[in-house]
Amino acid sequence: MPVSTHDFASLQIGQTSAPFTFTVNPAAGNNDDTVTSITENCPDFAVNASGLPAEVYRICDTCCFTGKDGSTICPQPQTPIVCCTTDIQSYQFDTTFTPTIAGTVSCTVTVSLNNGATTKLVTLTGTGTAPPINISVNPGSVNFGDVRRNTDSTGVGISVSNTGGSTMTVSSVSISSGFSITSGPTGSYTVGAGGTQPYSVLCHPTAVGAMSGAFVVNSNDPSHPQVSVPLACNGIDSNLTIVPSPVTLATTRVGEPVQANVQLTNSGTASMQLESVMVTGTDLAMVSGGGAMQLGPGASTTVTVSFSAAAKETASGNLVASYDGGQQRSAQINAQALGTSMELNPDGDIDFGPVCAGQTSDPRMFSIKGNDDGSFKVNAISTPDMPFTLMAPVLPATVQGQGANTLDFSVTAAPTAAGHQVSTMMVTTDIPGGTPHMINLSVDGLTAGVSPTPDMLDFGSNPIDTTTIGQNVNLSNCSTTAITAMNARIEGPSANEFAIVQQPTSATIAPTSSASWLVVLQARTTGPKMANFVVDYDGGTATVPLNGEGLGDTGSGSGGDTGEKSYYSCAAGGTGAGWPIAGVLLVVIRRRKRR
Repeated sequence: MPVSTHDFASLQIGQTSAPFTFTVNPAAGNNDDTVTSITENCPDFAVNASGLPAEVYRICDTCCFTGKDGSTICPQPQTPIVCCTTDIQSYQFDTTFTPTIAGTVSCTVTVSLNNGATTKLVTLTGTGTAPPINISVNPGSVNFGDVRRNTDSTGVGISVSNTGGSTMTVSSVSISSGFSITSGPTGSYTVGAGGTQPYSVLCHPTAVGAMSGAFVVNSNDPSHPQVSVPLACNGIDSNLTIVPSPVTLATTRVGEPVQANVQLTNSGTASMQLESVMVTGTDLAMVSGGGAMQLGPGASTTVTVSFSAAAKETASGNLVASYDGGQQRSAQINAQALGTSMELNPDGDIDFGPVCAGQTSDPRMFSIKGNDDGSFKVNAISTPDMPFTLMAPVLPATVQGQGANTLDFSVTAAPTAAGHQVSTMMVTTDIPGGTPHMINLSVDGLTAGVSPTPDMLDFGSNPIDTTTIGQNVNLSNCSTTAITAMNARIEGPSANEFAIVQQPTSATIAPTSSASWLVVLQARTTGPKMANFVVDYDGGTATVPLNGEGLGDTGSGSGGDTGEKSYYSCAAGGTGAGWPIAGVLLVVIRRRKRR
């Protein structure tokens, strides 16, 4: 994959970014793979990967060129075979960003090939920005159901929230006749960024029949200066009392069913025949009680109502009781299941880069947020193997929904020997149905002296005349004295197709520090590209091999093999266009101190 990361930059909460397309190309040489699935579990990001499974393949032949004299020139037996005449098929999928919380969030997308035999990770990041003021009143409507005349219904909660980034002023709150506010201010007040003001409202019908009204909030939200929540209630005369009414089950999380007991009472002076009790509504059910029985004056029976919380939803339904020859009494049932999701930043593969053996890297900071409505607990963060050290927070710790708080921790790397070293960490939460979240850690331990990293830069397969995302070449000084780097350059067969597009800010590299150069590839012709990054320093020269490939026209899309396989031929030589430096994704290069 020529590109495996993308930052959607800043976007206001609730808005959706333009799609960013990732391409899965076949590697060099003959190969045939199948993209079997592309998965993510991040509320702020979406993946559109249609047409799976999809083939990604390449069929190579030996490349021959026509010489200036018209003769045919093919590779000699002792020279590498060049892949020239090729059938090739790529696959593309789109990603978008719709922030739900303020702050930077990330997401790891897993691209699975050949039924999981190979996986590649794509890391998405983006920053949500809150609008200045944004009122949110929930729920959007309230139905109290049947309520006995001249009695109070059960109270129902309504929340007035400010999901904006500045303080909101509520000038007034009012409610229609027949309904009343039993808690919460009705005059002017303010709600800070991310704050909520709770209310409790009830219905008190004075006559038999349906009644309606509204809970009205006036504020300084420029987009929604007035929010009206419809209210409904049905006044009845009945000797069958249902408590509570309406029935509001405790707000829960997806995957965590909840129950509530409802009491049915004969409030009259004569016996009553309770014939049946039934519950209607998606994911709502009656799990006990409700059979036919005789209720004497003042007698009661209890039924238990459950909400399966199978999906992120606000559910509503009715409990309907039939008695005394078909008379009916009903109570509204309300339930809500919140989505719960952990957002870890950074996420995926975390590379500490080069660190001198015997030294400790700067701490890599991690943050955990809840980027859905539901809260959760972080129960454990596993300790990685050496040379990594975890500075863990006090656990278990609660992470609130909607990014209301952040749980931070850090990791350092202190290699004691040279070489590429890896480990993992697992973050375990109480999210229903969740599995431990893995973080991959890596560091390159360096011996004493001066070392270039990485061992090689592979730019992958890229369309010709397209500039790749820049990659860093590092020169680390693990000696006891400062060195000077000079004359950084590209050498080798394809030197004119690679370029250094950003230099270090200083040529001097202090002890246990490093300097970086940003390198890109812009293939001018099809075929393999090979060169070397070379830089001189006091007492020596450092070299890092550069590899890549130029692709001609490729068959690609969101579907599988369409049968239309593109053809291209090699072109020898060619000077190509100048480097579009302004179009390169600039990466901030800084001197990194190795302590």
